[in-house]
Amino acid sequence: MNLVHLVQVYNDLEADIVEGLLKDHGIVAIRKYKGTKGYMKVIMGTALGVDIYVKPDDYKVAKEILENTSLEGEYLDYPGSDHD
Repeated sequence: MNLVHLVQVYNDLEADIVEGLLKDHGIVAIRKYKGTKGYMKVIMGTALGVDIYVKPDDYKVAKEILENTSLEGEYLDYPGSDHD
């Protein structure tokens, strides 16, 4: 399967969010870890980040979805928020 790199995220939680967002728009995303067959994930966790790939035909739409998505201001009940 031919895939193109869409984005690198910090950890599996962020990868889950990106994959879920893309899935909601009908786009399949694949995550890949650094190192041979993901062995670096076993050794270092996700310290090297997680790469998200999509099909070339989905790249433009997927990029637009991520660029137009912002969670800022959506969740104000986290500790340290300035809404008091």
